[in-house]
Amino acid sequence: MSEKKIIAAIGGDRRLVEAARRFARDNTVLCYGWDNCPDVCDNIMPCGRLEDAVKNADIVLLGLPCSPDGKVIAAPLCDMAIKISDLMSATPKDAIICGGLLPTDITESFCKCIDYYKDELLQTGNAVPTAEGAIMIAMQETPFTVDGARCTVLGSGRISKALVPRLKGLNAEVTVAARKKSDRAYWETQGIKVCNFEKLKEILPLTDILFNTVPALVVGKTELDVFNEKGVIIDLASRPGGVDFEYGKNTGKRIIWALSLPGKVAPVTAGRIIYNTVVSLLNEKGVIV
Repeated sequence: MSEKKIIAAIGGDRRLVEAARRFARDNTVLCYGWDNCPDVCDNIMPCGRLEDAVKNADIVLLGLPCSPDGKVIAAPLCDMAIKISDLMSATPKDAIICGGLLPTDITESFCKCIDYYKDELLQTGNAVPTAEGAIMIAMQETPFTVDGARCTVLGSGRISKALVPRLKGLNAEVTVAARKKSDRAYWETQGIKVCNFEKLKEILPLTDILFNTVPALVVGKTELDVFNEKGVIIDLASRPGGVDFEYGKNTGKRIIWALSLPGKVAPVTAGRIIYNTVVSLLNEKGVIV
């Protein structure tokens, strides 16, 4: 049986709370930066000072994204600023730092860092709550049903593969825009209409709901000018997004940039995914938790 680890959960949102709860089943877990989270479970020890939380930590667990600006730790559950410089000075140098989108100040200061954001287990797992959240937004932001709506999905990655079948299950009319011929062939075998990006100008005027999953500019001035006046654009891509938001403001088109949907619509599920991903990555390094 593995020896209990001391884990410090610092900042983060409800996803990190859920991940920490799971770690606390077999480890000693301390937390800092959860002042506005009244339902911390009994076997997690809140600390009044950052130093007390991390001074003996084997593992420091951070949220996703770890930091909004590279200077402070993302901590929406408290009102104070947790400086990255303070975290680094208080944390033992041999501790393992686990976070999503770790800033270079941290990765260059600690030799043991795990950035779980790009791991396949996390990305694939998050596709489902992202897809469900996108459909929830579509239902809230339109005066018509998804049933029968003309939906266009840009991109053919993990999110699209979770989103498209769910839209079809709601009887939407779905078209997938994909650059690769192999991706278009895949969707055609699933009975889904396809197009390349050059054909968007013909499809967008007839689109009721546009979902973008591509994290590069694919919906620019040309596409926004022809997009259905009564439609809605839901951008699911990570920064910098795939829509020209600045120009979009001038068009009057409804554009929603739906960042971090798993944490907003399904924090328990998203926290479980973070936990499973971190455990897997730690195990790869020979660390059993």
